[in-house]
Amino acid sequence: MDLPELAIPSYKRSKSISEKTLKFLSDVSYPPDKISIFVASEEEAVRYYQDLSRHLYGRLVVGVPGLMEQRNFINRHYPEDSILISMDDDIKKIDCPQDNFLELVRDAVKRIDTRQAGLFGVLPNDDKRRYKDDITTHLSFIIGSFFICRIHHDIEITYAEKDDYERSILYFVKYGQVLRSRRAGVQTSYTGGTGGLQEAGRLQRMEMGVKNLLERYDGYCVRNDKKGMPDVSLNWRAKAGVLPYGPFWAVFKS
Repeated sequence: MDLPELAIPSYKRSKSISEKTLKFLSDVSYPPDKISIFVASEEEAVRYYQDLSRHLYGRLVVGVPGLMEQRNFINRHYPEDSILISMDDDIKKIDCPQDNFLELVRDAVKRIDTRQAGLFGVLPNDDKRRYKDDITTHLSFIIGSFFICRIHHDIEITYAEKDDYERSILYFVKYGQVLRSRRAGVQTSYTGGTGGLQEAGRLQRMEMGVKNLLERYDGYCVRNDKKGMPDVSLNWRAKAGVLPYGPFWAVFKS
């Protein structure tokens, strides 16, 4: 089975990307000709071209500024109905104690090829206490730092913050399920560093992202702040249907 194309949106991380995501992909022998790095401008492309070893990736693509815009640009860049891996530029590794990464990818592609689901992910961290030999199909959070999907040009995110929650909901509405393996997890850095998501005003953007989700997808999610940060939880009991789903406070609290 051929491995799918792999896209990495990156911003101001021309040096650190080779120490994290690209190093991991090299370590697991992911074919570099399948790897494309998407940057925001021609100036950024020059910097990445100068800083990165060419054997680590296949293509450098100039996309558009802005995380939401870049995510949607990548979605439109690949052919409709193709399968794509998306990874952030600060991934330390995808921890797969029971498999290797290539086996995980091949299994995901096989499952997506059944057309019963269009989105596959893993646990949002590498806390091994949460690992189980199981793949869930209910509405669950598929973290944006690593996911595998079937490309649909009509699925677009509407706000940069919490875009992974929105993507999870949209694929669930389209297919009736999303796939999340509990055999693996993402090891990455969610705070600190430069570039990427670590820009001024993030707290305000997170608040707006939460409000956007609650307004657009009532019934699929509910506000659930974590550690003082604006956040939501998904309704794992939700059934796929048209939007909006409708209030579900009683169901969520039961």
